[in-house]
Amino acid sequence: MTTSPVRLTNSNNSSNTATTTATTTATSLKQTLKQRNTTSSSTNGHSLTNGHRTRTDSKMGEFEDSADNSGSDSSSDRTEHLDELSRWRNAVQPYCPSYSVAFKTIFLVRALAATYSNISDCDEVFNFWEPMHYLQYGSGLETWEYSPLYAIRSWAYILLHALAAEITRLAMSANRLQVFFIIRIILGAVSAHCEATLYRAVVDEVDPRIGRYLLLTLITSAGTWIASNAFLPSTFAMYTTMLFFSQMLQPPRQHSAKRTFWAIFWVGLGGLLGWPFSAAVGLPFALEELLIHSRNQSKKKTVRFRDWRRIRFLRLVTSAIAVLACVLIPIIVIDRYYYKKLVVVPLNIVLYNVFGGDVGPDIFGTEPWWFYILNGILNFNVLFIAALVSLPALLVTYFTIPDALPNSPSSSGEIKDPLLLFALKLSPFYLWFAIFTAQPHKEERFLFVVYPLICFNACMTLFMVQKLVQRGLDRFVTRSKTAAIHKYSAGLVWVVLIAAAALSISRILALHEHYSAPIDVYRRAFDLVKVPGPIVIEGAADPTVVTAAAAASATSEDGSVNVEASKKPEVVRVCVGKEWYRFPSHYFLPEGAKLGLIKSHFDGLLPGEFVESANASGELPPLEAQPSANAGKTHQPFRIDWRWSADRRPGTSHIPLLMNNENKEVHEHYTPLEQCQYLVDLDYSGRYTEKKDSTTADLIEPRYLQDKEKWERLYCTKFLDTTIGAGRHPLIRAFWIPDKITVALTRGQTKVWGDYCLARRRATPSHPPSPV
Repeated sequence: MTTSPVRLTNSNNSSNTATTTATTTATSLKQTLKQRNTTSSSTNGHSLTNGHRTRTDSKMGEFEDSADNSGSDSSSDRTEHLDELSRWRNAVQPYCPSYSVAFKTIFLVRALAATYSNISDCDEVFNFWEPMHYLQYGSGLETWEYSPLYAIRSWAYILLHALAAEITRLAMSANRLQVFFIIRIILGAVSAHCEATLYRAVVDEVDPRIGRYLLLTLITSAGTWIASNAFLPSTFAMYTTMLFFSQMLQPPRQHSAKRTFWAIFWVGLGGLLGWPFSAAVGLPFALEELLIHSRNQSKKKTVRFRDWRRIRFLRLVTSAIAVLACVLIPIIVIDRYYYKKLVVVPLNIVLYNVFGGDVGPDIFGTEPWWFYILNGILNFNVLFIAALVSLPALLVTYFTIPDALPNSPSSSGEIKDPLLLFALKLSPFYLWFAIFTAQPHKEERFLFVVYPLICFNACMTLFMVQKLVQRGLDRFVTRSKTAAIHKYSAGLVWVVLIAAAALSISRILALHEHYSAPIDVYRRAFDLVKVPGPIVIEGAADPTVVTAAAAASATSEDGSVNVEASKKPEVVRVCVGKEWYRFPSHYFLPEGAKLGLIKSHFDGLLPGEFVESANASGELPPLEAQPSANAGKTHQPFRIDWRWSADRRPGTSHIPLLMNNENKEVHEHYTPLEQCQYLVDLDYSGRYTEKKDSTTADLIEPRYLQDKEKWERLYCTKFLDTTIGAGRHPLIRAFWIPDKITVALTRGQTKVWGDYCLARRRATPSHPPSPV
């Protein structure tokens, strides 16, 4: 070995540095490739064939010689060796898209979902879109949950989305309808980021093949299509669960608290700002921290074995306290400001749902134990079944071919018990599924939190089943046919994934074709519903823009106009009866138009209206001076005056006298039919054609659209009738099937459609014509 001179020039320094770097990098890559080859040979059931082994050893030897002799090569030669080694490494590892490619692909699908997906739950509208509309525009529908008497909905969660909506409105000069869809696109972008982050975590920490499977299932599944853009706390908790699980997939570390803090932060954010019950998915992480010991790869001194659990426990506690301080305190402050009373909304939600008793969630309906199984099969088909059997598949794989379990470089050599490790990774889905299956009151949105975990568990099952099939077939074939067996078994997994994707796409198309009429009709209502134009009252000290009808109603017999009375705007009522639960929010109605609820067969509690500001000019009355601490002096109270302040939105702190938490009907919430200028209704004309005995008129829900003397149809579209024709068959209404196949499956029956229409009241002596 040649001794280097004491004095080196800059070029020699650069050359030696490059030589050291090249040698280190090549050696590191060489060791990684050897480890992968060892894992691959043991996983596939047979060792590599002699020819393949020879070529591999020869190639590794060439790279080793190149790295060891790099001191005598030029810089360009070393670069060529490293490039060749990198290309060979990439050939061994399957291609996995980068985070950027994954995000763009997922976001494209989420943007389509924001535009074309339906609103699957009326709670999304009345509990979240409507309160945000009230904050943003000053009007909206109020449910009992927002009464300060109960306070089980947080204004902090609404304010977070309202800020994004207001920035969108100001930056893009967007109208209400545009704001609605832009917010859904923003939610889709957040979901795409979380999904891409989870996908990369699976690639880096579990197995690249499982990561590729997961990416396809996230993109194509009907469940994520429905949940990703929803304005719901369960969807928000789904976002945070994906970010939490990305941290949980990393191996436990002894000397670093970063993983622990961020995992607890995302669980805490989802549980406190979103849905408190979502914190349950964090329990397996806490168990992992306390049960699985690992030694960090850093050079720090290893903690004594008997002390590591105490350190982990203190780390969990301190992280939880920090998250509570960072997240819960701002939520309490915001809710205190709007409710004008001290409330802890996450605690109220838990108390109501767990200790509600006779007025708990069960009064809104109960479902059988198999409800979530049916829902999972509809939205994930075979993948949901695969997710349910992921833990049994793990047990079988561990006790038969343990070397076939996923083995990521980051956890290699650190985890001594892979069965416990992967069981804890799979358990959040099982825990959530068991908790909510045991609850009598079930809703589809409750399962949104673990939708991505369903995809992960399913992909783990497919990966392990593939290895089991490979090992089983290897015993019956010769070594020369082993490679073909492995190739075909891997192809079988992709066949299952593509079949699941096709079923999910069929489900998505069915939801759009069969049930998208409400959003379609209300989209058109935004342009078709006409509100009287404003006029200016001349001669007033403060010229005010009001409507003509309001000015006429404020005009006295001598012709003078009461300006204050005329400031009360005229309201155009768009009424709905039995279709109240498909109303997509006031974002679909123009300014000056409001929803009116007319009596239907539903006899539960319908939402009322938020109390609006009494002063239409927006000027707040002055506050009374309060006595000061100094005798004989007063001071002016401090008040925050902004567009969304609690004083300008008095409905946030007003206690509605007629609201109740017992789902009892309130007749004062109904609008008389005579006050309705427009009507949205669904008419199933096919039912009266097929059922000859359906001659008795329904006095509570009459066929409004058939009364052509009173109502003029402005726009209609089709809505599937699920009680007659082919629509009564579950598969036909749940999945999109071509018409010819539908007729063959149903023995000649076809789909029967109802008319979902927006109608305008015709002019009569008692009802003047609506403005055009």
